[in-house]
Formats: sequence, C-alpha cells, structure tokens
Amino acid sequence: MKKPIFHLIPNAHLDPVWLWDRYEGLAEGLNTAISVLDLMDEFPELTFSRGESFTYRYIERFAPDQFARLRKRVEEGRWEIVGGTCLQMDTNLTGTETFCCEYTKGLRYFKETFGFAPKVAWFADSFGHSGGLPEILEQCGMESFIFTRPQENLIHIAEPAFTWVGVSGAQVRGYRPKLGWYGSDRTAMGGRLDETLASLEHSAFRNIGVFMGLGDHGGGPVREQILDIRKWAA
Repeated sequence: MKKPIFHLIPNAHLDPVWLWDRYEGLAEGLNTAISVLDLMDEFPELTFSRGESFTYRYIERFAPDQFARLRKRVEEGRWEIVGGTCLQMDTNLTGTETFCCEYTKGLRYFKETFGFAPKVAWFADSFGHSGGLPEILEQCGMESFIFTRPQENLIHIAEPAFTWVGVSGAQVRGYRPKLGWYGSDRTAMGGRLDETLASLEHSAFRNIGVFMGLGDHGGGPVREQILDIRKWAA
C-alpha cells in the first residue's frame, strides 16, 4: 500500500469572549500572531492557518508592524487565511441571517485587505452543524469545510474526508480528523502521530491531516512541538 502523507496543520483557536473580556481575547490573538511569526523566522518549514477577520482587524489596527510581517507570510504561502467569517461562530443553532452577516463582513474584509477570499470554511470548535450549512457554504463560495466536533464517539464517519449533500442538492467537501481535536498538548505530538499512523491500517486514505497547536485562548504551535515532529519524521 502507498506510504501515507501527513499534512500538519498548525493553527490557533480563539474565542475572543469566553472566560475573559474581548480586550484580553484580542490581545491574545496578537500575542499568538507574534509568537508564530517569530517561529516562522526560526523554522522555515512552519506554516500556519488562521481565520476570524475580527482578529486580523485588531492586529492591523494596533500592531501595523506585525501585520506587515503577517502579510509577507501570506504572500509567501506560509500563512493561510481560512474560514472567511468574522469569528468562529456556533454553527448548530445559528440563524441563516447571522450566518450570512458573518460571511458578508468577513469575506469583504479579506478581499479588500488581501485581494482574495478564503475557500475553506473553518469550524474547529463548533459543537454541531446546521442541516442547511451546505447551501450557505456553497452560496458563500466555500469549497470545503474543516471541523472536529461532533467527535467519533458521537457521530461515526467512515473516513475523514467526505461529501456532505444538503437537502437542496448543494454539496460541500468535509474533513474531520479521525483522532484528536483541533490542537495538541505541548508534549503530545509524537503520540498523536503514532496513533494517526496506526489508524490508517484499514483506511483507503493516504493523505491525512494532523492538527497541532496549544488550542484555546489563542495558543498556536510551539517550538517543542516542531522539534518533536522533526524527531518523529527522522
């Protein structure tokens, strides 16, 4: 059987308002961006995925020097803009009008600021997904969407990649990793890679996404994780 290829997806999930106020949340978004940009200077193989136009707006306004660094990495293809919405909103009970506002405002910002609109919807931490989501995503120009919830113990999906067909016939490609969540603990990368490799024994898929990053409150990839991945690959 063909050797599998792991596609590592460093990212940072952030709820700007959760157990903290929005000012702390937005400041954490800036701190995470600076941390990732510094690591990119150190590790040429590092890439990063980030959504939420709300966070980009904050960095652009309050840290224009860091935003210039970010823009350069976007142009190089190492910093990938995903999602297209203002925030990572709830996709379970949200009304259609709210969905449309999220995408209208978010996509407008990305087009005006970076000259393009993302094509991959990003619902890393939403707990469920409305049955009408394929229609909304198709109309908003999303070609695919990535999510981690509901997890396998709640809803079984035979393979990580699939096509979701809505009631109207609208279609969107979906991807949910077979193992883990959108991030990873600081010392867990070796184990995550071992488990992912073992899970492919009975899978037809050879291209597999592996999410990494410290997770909530903005945490992205860290040096220890990158070094562990290098060791594991060797």
